[in-house]
Amino acid sequence: MLHLRCGLLAVAGGSRLVAGRIRSDEPFFVFDFGSLERRPPGQDPSDQEKILAAAFSSSGEYFALTDENKRLVLFKTSPSWEKISVRWLSRRCTALAFSPCDSRVLVADKSGDVFSFSVKAAQEDGRLELGHLSMLLDLVAALDGRHIITCDRDEKIRVSLWGAPHVITAFCLGHTEFVSQLVLPAGREKLLLSGSGDGTLRLWRYETGQELQNCRISSIPRPENDQEDKVGPIPPSLGFAVFRIRCCPRGEKVAVLCDGVHGIYLLSISDSPRLFQPLYVALPYVPVDVDFEDSTSLWVFSAIKENPIELLQYREQRWQPVPRDDRMKELSEVIRGSWEQMEGSVVLENRFSALYKAVFDNMASYLQKKEARIQTEKRKFSNGQEGSTAKIQKA
Repeated sequence: MLHLRCGLLAVAGGSRLVAGRIRSDEPFFVFDFGSLERRPPGQDPSDQEKILAAAFSSSGEYFALTDENKRLVLFKTSPSWEKISVRWLSRRCTALAFSPCDSRVLVADKSGDVFSFSVKAAQEDGRLELGHLSMLLDLVAALDGRHIITCDRDEKIRVSLWGAPHVITAFCLGHTEFVSQLVLPAGREKLLLSGSGDGTLRLWRYETGQELQNCRISSIPRPENDQEDKVGPIPPSLGFAVFRIRCCPRGEKVAVLCDGVHGIYLLSISDSPRLFQPLYVALPYVPVDVDFEDSTSLWVFSAIKENPIELLQYREQRWQPVPRDDRMKELSEVIRGSWEQMEGSVVLENRFSALYKAVFDNMASYLQKKEARIQTEKRKFSNGQEGSTAKIQKA
């Protein structure tokens, strides 16, 4: 996972966190989750040390992580990185988000519940905010502090009141597969972006549930030589499943990653509002994660040990990698030093295969059994055996 906020950068994977300021001479902060207590009383530990979700607060002053061992770890980033609390969760987390005022951390879990934890009271237990009947995959807190927006495996996006989460103000309905990502573009009031396993990126006015635009990722043109030489045909089971959406700090640019695709899809958001100027940036590898530093600078995290981090900038009317400066070289060296702990968490494709719903055709089996039953009844009647005239007439 790669996260940027207010000049800070964090790379998390496996059991390691590498973080620091992008433009600074300070050494990078490295934290190993293996050094933490593995279980609270009464709970069994996980055999894996794997970070599941992470998020910066809106001010960049705090950073939170959760892992396979059901721990919520909170860090303070200023004046230097420091762990301030470790709290236990009842279930494994699927998504994290901070409240707009940085006072609480929202944690969504696989059972469909959302708990919130205090940032200031670092040892305080979490409180239940709301629940779904399906697995939660992502959540965001509206910038006005009035709404919590959640999405789940059952194609739903739900908008709930923060002060009274049992009050659902709207549903954003239209996706035909699980909804994997939610993003609130900065500076675009009441707008929501969502990505799904159905291969679409949708723009909503979330307060009313109105769908403003539906962009199918497969319709964005790619270079002909790139499609076969680098990417190859996308397996039908993947269907351009969206696994990451990032917006730049001012909200006018959007970067989208799809499962197993060797490149980045970039779009712009107009004041209309509309998604326009779709662009595909081909890469020689499958990106693990991306995030914007600003509207013309995009950081990319890859699964390549020799070059784990890369910076793309918009120059001369196209996105292109820039030469690595001393700070990028230092960051790459620190990541390589933690590669054994990070490598196992890098999943390049089929990360959503278990979320697609299986379709069963029971009708064919039913009709076959019905026909066999009818033929049996006919044979009994033709052989002079006592049969049900009513059943034959019905057949």
